Amino acid sequence: YSSVLEGEKREGIFHCAGCDTPLFDSAMKFRSGTGWPSFADSLEGVEVEQVNLVQLTMGGAELRCKTCGGHLGDLFNDGYIFVGTPAATTGKRYCIDGAALIFKPADGSPSVVGDQAPTKVE
Repeated sequence: YSSVLEGEKREGIFHCAGCDTPLFDSAMKFRSGTGWPSFADSLEGVEVEQVNLVQLTMGGAELRCKTCGGHLGDLFNDGYIFVGTPAATTGKRYCIDGAALIFKPADGSPSVVGDQAPTKVE
């Protein structure tokens, strides 16, 4: 894994590590085999770089937090190859740097910070 969040399977919301904006719902998370947390769709807090279809498919489009502008990762138009995952339905793969995220479990247990050992975020 490139991030401890790759293995996170609980229900909850992934927030921006820079400003706490909600970015991804755990219901859209799937294993892409890249070692990075991957999602089939985003919440409104994610801003997508505008690129042409060829670049989106081959090279990806940069993803940023709409609130603070922090770099999150890249969006690829290859979700259809991940059969049996939410990405097969959306056709998208949001490939995210775990260090850009904080996971807040729905059950109220302590938050998990991207590339660190699980700790409580104050």
